[in-house]
Amino acid sequence: MAGMMSSCPPFDFAAKYYHQEGGRCVRDSSFFGGKPVNQGVGYSVILGFGAFFAVFTSFLVWLEKKYVGSRHNSEWFNTAGRTVKAGLIASVIVSQWTWAATILQSSNVAWEYGISGPFWYASGATIQVLLFGVMAIEIKRKAPNAHTVCEIVKARWGTPAHVVFLVFCFMTNIIVTAMLLLGGSAVVNALTGVNIYAASFLIPLGVIIYTLAGGLKATFLASYIHSVIVHVVLVVFVYLVYAAGSKLGSPDVVYRRLLEVATCGPVSGNRGGSYITMMSSGGLVFGIINIIGNFGTVFVDNGYWISAIAARPSSTHKGYLLGGLVWFAVPFSLATSLGLGALALDLPLTATEAGHGLVPPATAIALMGKAGSVLLLTMLFMAVTSAGSSELIAVSSLCTYDIYRTYINPEANGKEILKVSRIIILIFGCLMGILAVILNKAGVSLGWMYLAMGVFIGSAVLPIAFMLLWKKANAVGAMLGAVTGCVLGIIAWLTVTKVEYGRVNLDTTGRNAPMLAGNLVSILVGGLVHAVCSFIWPEDYDWETTKKIKLVEQDQSHLSADEIKEEKLIGAKRWIVKWGVGFTLVIVVLWPILTLPAGKFSKGYFRLWVIVAIAWGTIASAVIIALPLIESWGTIILVLEGLFTNRRLMDKIDEMNLQLHSIITSMPEAERLYLLEKEKAKKKETTETEDDIAPA
Repeated sequence: MAGMMSSCPPFDFAAKYYHQEGGRCVRDSSFFGGKPVNQGVGYSVILGFGAFFAVFTSFLVWLEKKYVGSRHNSEWFNTAGRTVKAGLIASVIVSQWTWAATILQSSNVAWEYGISGPFWYASGATIQVLLFGVMAIEIKRKAPNAHTVCEIVKARWGTPAHVVFLVFCFMTNIIVTAMLLLGGSAVVNALTGVNIYAASFLIPLGVIIYTLAGGLKATFLASYIHSVIVHVVLVVFVYLVYAAGSKLGSPDVVYRRLLEVATCGPVSGNRGGSYITMMSSGGLVFGIINIIGNFGTVFVDNGYWISAIAARPSSTHKGYLLGGLVWFAVPFSLATSLGLGALALDLPLTATEAGHGLVPPATAIALMGKAGSVLLLTMLFMAVTSAGSSELIAVSSLCTYDIYRTYINPEANGKEILKVSRIIILIFGCLMGILAVILNKAGVSLGWMYLAMGVFIGSAVLPIAFMLLWKKANAVGAMLGAVTGCVLGIIAWLTVTKVEYGRVNLDTTGRNAPMLAGNLVSILVGGLVHAVCSFIWPEDYDWETTKKIKLVEQDQSHLSADEIKEEKLIGAKRWIVKWGVGFTLVIVVLWPILTLPAGKFSKGYFRLWVIVAIAWGTIASAVIIALPLIESWGTIILVLEGLFTNRRLMDKIDEMNLQLHSIITSMPEAERLYLLEKEKAKKKETTETEDDIAPA
């Protein structure tokens, strides 16, 4: 912002960011003139936290094995024994869905569109998790022994479809991994000066170690710890902006400053140019792109299928619904705080910096100085490593079960599966860093990648959903829909870019109109082609082949017969359809409609909006921290008793004595001999005692 102004600075609260230059009032070109934290702190966070989680998570897995009796075979490594409870599943979903983009891009759209940005980011990426709960129950009903989504594809539609959807699944994992490391490395570099390429390799290091050691269960345990830290920091920032901070500290201050800032630079496409309105064309377009793109990164990401596979049947639907509702708070509450906070402080940020995810760190530093940058850096590291470990397991499972076990060694035993899983984790973990370096060199930003993901993978969403939900869905339609949708989506994206802007480059392809066209064409063509083909040449599938998918090693001994009863699973499906679809309609349709009469928010309406954000963030944080502990309290007590007492040993001895007694009482002669020997031993003990006393 530069030019002639009636006063310089235009706002007293932002005076430090303006200066006079040749009679003109000029705002600083960048907030990040120097690095708020030195490189040593940056390397300490990356390597220190990485080492801590590698050691601590591996220790937790060892404790579970030693004191709870978990069998660490290939099934346990890749599916966590299929007995994970609702609280931990919800925590995993929150952690898995909290990418670097969740923390960074959500605040970018708040900075760009105002209050509509955080809302559309949160609602547009929550409904997929809520609706995936239906798929999670269908897995338990129709493919109870599956290890990956592509295993189910092959069992139903055969090898050609298997290969096609393997490509889409790998593409999804690569895109998600790229976003994690692009956002993570950019912020680490901006805050600490750590070399952006070094950060790309160092961030995944600790993740590789604990995932190698403990597989999916280690990932789940780490995800819980990551979720706790993310939510604690979230609550700190929310209260700092709206309740306790000296720079802002109340909704009324933020409201007044947002009005002032909008007079200087009104938002194009927003009602009255205001940041404080849901009537934003840019925000709505972003919301549509967000909804489409995120269907791809849930339904086509093998990581979510693995989480559903790992869940206890009675917990699956509840875990996904709870996880979705808790996750909503992360982008909504955080971006309503840090994103709007950047505007209310009038921080000198450029569109390029915002696109690279630097809005939240700027606000954190402005509010708390170095402490804010360290907190934000810690939060970001938790998000990147947690989601990164999920991607490692997702890729490892695909390579192990869908390539190695399917095409290379169909007779592979548990030890071989375990070995290959660990090799793939190591290889992909190293490739993650190389991928991030290539994309950074190419100048690809987090924001661009986030908007483009639906163009590439959106076409596979409906065919994959039809696979478990529609018995008429055929293989040819699935393949044709996925491939043609992707190709036509890319063509539409680039064509609109060329027509609208006259040139095709990273800047023009990343704008809203081309992204909207590409995303819509991709997902709609993919579903339409598959639906038409399936109506013309319908299958009459009964899911018998998917039910025959075999376990490598039997490991469902902890599941009761009642858990997998068909009527119970159908009841769970009805429950998740009712609540999942219900909440989807509320947060995507009803809530936005109810805000329209408000137009440009009044101070009271904005205050209510902020109260909802604070309350949702606080309650969600409390639930996701406490529930897994409450559900696992028995296991925690068991481990503590094992560590600090010999109770578990005594229980084992009592159990052995009981078994021995049962055997003896079933054999009269054996019982008589046992009692005789017992009497002899008693007499001998008495005699020895008398001999010891006699000399005295």
